[in-house]
Amino acid sequence: MIENVEIRGRPGEFEAAVIGVVLDRIAEEERIARKGPPPNSRLLPPWMLAGRPEEPNMPRDLLRPV
Repeated sequence: MIENVEIRGRPGEFEAAVIGVVLDRIAEEERIARKGPPPNSRLLPPWMLAGRPEEPNMPRDLLRPV
């Protein structure tokens, strides 16, 4: 959780906007992390499931589900 953020110096308008966006993004990611994964989500992300072996008894003429 973000607490006691101190910015030293004098940021310009652009720098102040970037700092605000970054702090907002961090707060949003922390909020999402506290909620946890949705109840119907997969336990493994798709990129980890991509290397799974094929089902041994699956006929070759059928398309494999994605």
